[in-house]
Amino acid sequence: MGSLCSKASNHSTGDRQTLGSSNEDGAPSDPRAAAAIAAEQRLKASQARGTSASNPNRGKLAAQLEASKSAPRVPEPQQQERLVWD
Repeated sequence: MGSLCSKASNHSTGDRQTLGSSNEDGAPSDPRAAAAIAAEQRLKASQARGTSASNPNRGKLAAQLEASKSAPRVPEPQQQERLVWD
């Protein structure tokens, strides 16, 4: 039954590539490299989300947010609870 599903005329021998080479569209055939490229593209897209290229202050608030996230937090001083006697 396997010979009925696949015919030799449907497959060409020129489609095989080695690891690390690129496909016709320029994407690497290595799955790890393709995943790394996709992750970088998602990161760039998330950083550019919500900004307009014509805005001269583009990304200013996002930069301030990232700076505040990376700043160390100082714990507030704790005050002791007062006991009330009746």
